[in-house]
Amino acid sequence: MNEATVHRAVRDKIAAGRLPRDRTGAVSATYGTDQVCDACSVPVSPEEVMYKLARADSEGFVFHATCFAIWRHERNLVLSARA
Repeated sequence: MNEATVHRAVRDKIAAGRLPRDRTGAVSATYGTDQVCDACSVPVSPEEVMYKLARADSEGFVFHATCFAIWRHERNLVLSARA
């Protein structure tokens, strides 16, 4: 999936409430465990860095490093539009 497609998917998931639109949560990074990325829906392999976002109100979220950066960018756009 190319970056433009991931940006679009992330925007749609934020709008639908399937990805968070705020900055709440604890972030950790480790190697992938073949869990599916919540942004692009592709597993994060053990050769890739996996970001985890832990939140009290959900089971948490898993991202590839690039997908995490895209989610943060899109989330920040949403937050700045609301300000």
